[in-house]
Amino acid sequence: MKAILRRLGTTALATLAVLGVGYLTLIAGTFTSTFTGAVWVFAAGALLVYGADAYIQATGQEVGKYLTQFRLGGTTRALLRQLLLLGMVGFAGHDVDSGFWWTVGGAAALFALQLAYDLMLRRVRRLRQLPVVTRNIDLGPLNIPNGPPSWIAQNGMNRVLLLDAPLLAGGIGFAVTAEPVYAAAGALASLATTLVAAAVLTPFLLGSRRIPDTDGVLRFVQDWLRDYRPEVVVYFSGSGDSAYQVNMWLESVSRLPRRPLIVLRERAVAANLGVTAIPVLCVPKANDLMALDFDPAGVCLYPANTGKNIHMLRNPKIKHVFVGHGDSDKIASINPYSKVYDEVWTAGEAGRDRYRIARVGVRDDEIVEVGRPQLDPISTGPTGNTVRTVLYAPTWEGWTDEPGNTSLIAAGPKLIAALLAVPGVRVLYKPHPFTGIRDPRARTAHRRITTLIDAANQAAGAGAGSDSAKRQLALLEQRLARVEAFDERVDEAQRSRDNGRLDSAVIDELNEATEEWHRVYWADQGSTRHLTIQGPRPGLYSCFNQSDLLISDISSVVADFIFSGKPYAITNCVGISDEQFRIENPTAKAAYLLRPDAEGLDKALAAMRDPSADTFADDRRRLKTYLLGPEEPDSQTQFARAVDALYERAATARVESPAAL
Repeated sequence: MKAILRRLGTTALATLAVLGVGYLTLIAGTFTSTFTGAVWVFAAGALLVYGADAYIQATGQEVGKYLTQFRLGGTTRALLRQLLLLGMVGFAGHDVDSGFWWTVGGAAALFALQLAYDLMLRRVRRLRQLPVVTRNIDLGPLNIPNGPPSWIAQNGMNRVLLLDAPLLAGGIGFAVTAEPVYAAAGALASLATTLVAAAVLTPFLLGSRRIPDTDGVLRFVQDWLRDYRPEVVVYFSGSGDSAYQVNMWLESVSRLPRRPLIVLRERAVAANLGVTAIPVLCVPKANDLMALDFDPAGVCLYPANTGKNIHMLRNPKIKHVFVGHGDSDKIASINPYSKVYDEVWTAGEAGRDRYRIARVGVRDDEIVEVGRPQLDPISTGPTGNTVRTVLYAPTWEGWTDEPGNTSLIAAGPKLIAALLAVPGVRVLYKPHPFTGIRDPRARTAHRRITTLIDAANQAAGAGAGSDSAKRQLALLEQRLARVEAFDERVDEAQRSRDNGRLDSAVIDELNEATEEWHRVYWADQGSTRHLTIQGPRPGLYSCFNQSDLLISDISSVVADFIFSGKPYAITNCVGISDEQFRIENPTAKAAYLLRPDAEGLDKALAAMRDPSADTFADDRRRLKTYLLGPEEPDSQTQFARAVDALYERAATARVESPAAL
């Protein structure tokens, strides 16, 4: 409960309090309605209730979702309002006459109409929920009409439930005056407005019936696959927050000389997928996916090990490859599940050695080194910063409590405090996007760090940036949102229809606006202001380019930063000797190792300031090749060659043993 209250925030809690007080006031007005003025108490409660409920609907606050979880959803609240109204009218002291029956009959008829509206709305949603979500696939032949506006499609039923307001107003008027006309007018007004809402929804219901059923849509998708003839598939399943794992491969895959296709399994991932010109096909149901023929696709790349991978792995015509979403010494990089793939592709020799040492069933001849084609945006060599900059980028706490998963809990605040105490050093803090989702201690450490950074900036008189830069960034965010964000005003089917083809100019605009955003942002922040950096911008690699030293954990962040050639430090929070730590974690071989109390930080800072004090410079150069592969040929070329070689093997296998396939 405490966690829920923290997530809701002050505004939502205030709204919830107003709603609760409103219903208590309604109850008080109902059961004291024989007393003078009690009706006005009821009226005051109604104003509070409708005001709070209308605010919830208008702002889309999460409080509505939590109320539903506790069986206090919109329908329950509406029925409670109407039940209390009947009680108030009945207890008002008037003889039971037509006014009372207008209220009773109006409430009953309104319930029936709202039930019918709910059934209509559910039918529209079922008809418009396609078995697939697509992007860059022309759905014109499916004749998908426009969907209902967002105020109907999103939470529309709860808005219609508020149309009992005239009914309550009429009942209050009748209780005050004993004139049945008020009850009649209120009941008729509620019924009329609900009928209008149903009339508005009807064209969308009739139009949506033209959309083909599931079998028809899947037949269309199969025909499209047959015409497009994909050669390389990128398959991904996960939560919406994990979309970054597939996003990192979009650019590299788009540069392949073969026809690519992105296959997703969750609608949330499709909504969070980065901008790409590659055709995207999201198929949530396993049976639908397994019914599709992806021929002549010969290679399928998997950025993550998830249970739903099995639905594509069962396809014997395709060679299946685990490419992961970053090389590191974490246990996830040697998952025994990886032996189900035909090949495992690693960045360099280090990945091969991890599997050899772990003995999890992945044979050496199944491993191919392809480099890290995503690292091109990382600058190499000195930054030229006038004020040395340290980036602290800890990984998240993970799904287990093993020591060393993250330095954030044991060392984070101490490291930041120590860095902030060093003159002539600027701190950038960029936590992992999953930070704190499992362990509250990580959230506490994160909040402590942000407090330390804010206090240091305040003490130094470092401003929050200029107003002109903020306006520029806001305009750039709007440009980026037009390209990156889905239009929330339309439903999923209409978005799939409208995103049938991406103009290459859109990609150019995105790249241009992103580059300009970063230029304005970094220029405005100056060289001394400490920063807490969260969200998609500025990106991790942009932070690399601004930093002279990285402090991180055992994660792919370290391996990627090694590409820059700059010094880095890792916090040893496992409780073992530094020598043993380096043996168990090859990425730490060229790292300055820190203790949770920040011991060892002085050596890392000295290496950052003075190249002659950088005792690990030569080790880093050797480690870069070991972890990420040789510089020549470049990683994109290695990646493309590996795809081509495996595709040809798959094609040969189909020719040699067609009966088995």
